[in-house]
Amino acid sequence: MSRSLDRYLYAIGALKEKYLCVRAVDVAHSLGVSKASVSTFIRQMQDQGLASVEQDGNLVLTNEGARRSESLMRRVSFFSQLLTQAGVEPAQAVQDAISFGWDMSDASYEAFLALGEELKKYRDAEKQT
Repeated sequence: MSRSLDRYLYAIGALKEKYLCVRAVDVAHSLGVSKASVSTFIRQMQDQGLASVEQDGNLVLTNEGARRSESLMRRVSFFSQLLTQAGVEPAQAVQDAISFGWDMSDASYEAFLALGEELKKYRDAEKQT
């Protein structure tokens, strides 16, 4: 899947967390792109079975589209929390998490998750002593 398509899936998922109905214009505004650009990606998502558009223009992610969007949002959340804890401003942390979190292989991401769990265990043990 392309990084650009991931960007749109992430935006739709993030907007769906805030609003009941998400339309192409909402995605365009969120990403700072034209409605025509969003329409192109919506067609790609439809062709790949990731999304559909209801009669009223509401964008709906399929099970696969929602799975991919949620995966992207988890990655961004994980890395933005990590960066924020390291002292990066929250808005910058999210931008950076989007930037490198998507380009990272699944294996590297899983390794970071495991490292995060180890750090959490270490911190919890430190608190108990």
